[in-house]
Amino acid sequence: MNNQKTSRIVPAMKRTTLFLALLVVSAVPVLAQSSELGILVGGSRRFVENDAQPVDGGIDDSFSFSNTSVELYYKQPIDPNTSLRLKLGQMDGSVAFPTGTNQRTDVKGQIQHVSGLVGYEFDEPYGSTGFFGGLGMYRQSASGFDSETAWGLQVGLNGDFPLTRRYGVIVEASYHWVHFELAPRYLTLSGGLRVSF
Repeated sequence: MNNQKTSRIVPAMKRTTLFLALLVVSAVPVLAQSSELGILVGGSRRFVENDAQPVDGGIDDSFSFSNTSVELYYKQPIDPNTSLRLKLGQMDGSVAFPTGTNQRTDVKGQIQHVSGLVGYEFDEPYGSTGFFGGLGMYRQSASGFDSETAWGLQVGLNGDFPLTRRYGVIVEASYHWVHFELAPRYLTLSGGLRVSF
C-alpha cells in the first residue's frame, strides 16, 4: 500500500484537455455562423473536344433538363464571406467511352461526383451572390460498359434569395472538367432550396 506510483497519464491528459479547450474557444466564431444544407435540381450539357469521332453519329449534346442533374450539399462558413462546401451529385445524360483507335461510343449513362469546394459570397440587397471552386472525384457508368473513375475540377456561380431567416432559394451554374480518358466537360444549371441552422 505504501508503494504508490504517481500517474503519468494525468499530466498528459491535462495538456490535451487544455489544448482541446483552446481549440473549442477559438472555434466559437465559426460556430456562431450558420451552417447550411441544400438540394439543387436542374439540367446539364456535355462538351467533348477530343479527336475521337463518335461511332453511329453520337448523341445530341445540347442542354436539356431531361439530362438531369441532382446535387446535395453541406456548407460550413469559415469566415464571414468564405465557406467550405461538400457536394454530392449525379448527372444523367451523355457519356463517352473510347472504342478503338480515335473512336468513341456515346451512350446514355450517369456521372456521380463528390467535391470539396471553397466559396466566396458577396452581400446583395436581395440576398447574396458568390463563386466557388474545388476538386472532386467523378465516376461515369453506363449499361454494358466498365465504369471509369477519375478526379475533376468544379467551378461555378450561385445566388441565394432568402425566403425567411432559415429558408432560401438557390440558383447555380457549375462547370465540371473531368480527367476521364476523353476529357469531357459538363455544364449544369440548377435551382433548389436551402435550410440554414
